[in-house]
Amino acid sequence: MLILTSGEALTYARPLIPPSIFERYANLIDVAWLFFLQPGDRIDHLQTLRGRPFEGWEFIELNDGWFEAVFVLSDDGFGHVILIPDQPTTDPELLALCRAA
Repeated sequence: MLILTSGEALTYARPLIPPSIFERYANLIDVAWLFFLQPGDRIDHLQTLRGRPFEGWEFIELNDGWFEAVFVLSDDGFGHVILIPDQPTTDPELLALCRAA
């Protein structure tokens, strides 16, 4: 799992991120942490690293082959954006949750 928590980290990881996603979140990195799931990452790994269950999202959308699950965690708008590839190698439990949202 790739977790980006700063603009510097986002810039460093740019070659690994689809351009449309980079452009969408480049200006939001100060108010959101980005979690990019990789093959083999499972929902329990995600929940452990976030310190929260995968529930209570604001929305989940499919864009450019990635599910984007957005969680607002505080009144100032800080949150987590979970980016889940819509691929056969992705945890089937996560895909089922995303597709049902």
